[in-house]
Amino acid sequence: MSNGPFNILSSFFAHRLTRQVRELYASSVILDFASCMVSIFEPVFLYVFFSQTHNLQDTLELITLFYLLVYIPYFFLVPLGAKFARRFGYENSIALSTPFLVLMYFLLFSANQFAPAVWLAVIPYVIFKMLYWPSYHSNFAKFSAEGEQGRQIGNLYAILNVVYVISPLVGGLILQFYGFKVLFVVAAVLILASNIPMLITKEEFEPKSFSYREAFRRVFTREHRLKLWANLGFGEEWIVLVIWPIFIFLVVSNYLNLGILSAASTLVSLVVLLFIGRWTDKNDRQQIIGYSTVFYFLSWLLKLVTRLPLGVLLLDIFSRVSKDSLTVPITAFTYKDAKDGSVMNTIVFFEMSLVLGKIAAMFVCFLALQLVAPGWNTMFIVGAIFTLFYLFYRL
Repeated sequence: MSNGPFNILSSFFAHRLTRQVRELYASSVILDFASCMVSIFEPVFLYVFFSQTHNLQDTLELITLFYLLVYIPYFFLVPLGAKFARRFGYENSIALSTPFLVLMYFLLFSANQFAPAVWLAVIPYVIFKMLYWPSYHSNFAKFSAEGEQGRQIGNLYAILNVVYVISPLVGGLILQFYGFKVLFVVAAVLILASNIPMLITKEEFEPKSFSYREAFRRVFTREHRLKLWANLGFGEEWIVLVIWPIFIFLVVSNYLNLGILSAASTLVSLVVLLFIGRWTDKNDRQQIIGYSTVFYFLSWLLKLVTRLPLGVLLLDIFSRVSKDSLTVPITAFTYKDAKDGSVMNTIVFFEMSLVLGKIAAMFVCFLALQLVAPGWNTMFIVGAIFTLFYLFYRL
């Protein structure tokens, strides 16, 4: 009887972590700590850079164009990243991606001295994504434990949320008192150090081929049509990761407050993630996705009327919790499908289809900016509409 509370608490955590997943946990924590110090400020940095010479509407258009130049090539290069990973290994591909992330941030933060650097940063950004994401998802999907995928994903996200609480504050403090250069150096060292946990032990893999042409065929086949439509919902993710932080920055007015607000909202979602992971393993994932979609859709509607700092903080908490409730079961669905079939084929389809959703959302937002200035509410409505595509997971 005395072990009852302990057993209940223990049920929220994954217990069958393989060596590969533990290494991925450690690497992800270090990498996300480094990248989160700067990534929350990445769209804000672009806003500050472009707004020096452009009005708000033109600035948002240029930011949208920047990400279109990243994601359109990335869509066509995802299968090449898969080919590289199948030939040289998942962990080697992840390790090779990190110098390109460092180079991307270096070019981005050099733009104030050399303006074309902001556009040159697109190239290493695309290469980083190509090498990192297919390998990351495939590694996790292949070595995650059956029946614990929800908790293993939820636990990782919960750990990362602790990182997300601390790193924006650290990044905000460094940025506020020392500037982007010091922030870049600290982040660069940590990004490269994130490879250490995975490279301590030699990766065991068998080189295999991967068809570039077949990867594109699978995206548009009839048998995968419902999943394609469902993954288009990730178009909203671009708006919440790029447009929403810029909006928050304009409300709170400085980098440190942005870091504090982000940390506070992330802290609340930390506890929720542990519950979501267990709920995903124990209950109907389709039902969870349905409920979560409704709440997340509501969070977009609330963005239409929220303009005060406290309201933005509370809404950001609600939005993060709702999105986490969606992300965990969707990712668990994807990883289970990958284990049951071809890991890399499933992951490449997932990545290519969600990138299509982001590209579509960018195009819609870009067109909306031609008609409405500055277009905040219009873009939030676009985010709400794309969120509804997640409901295809229930079919």
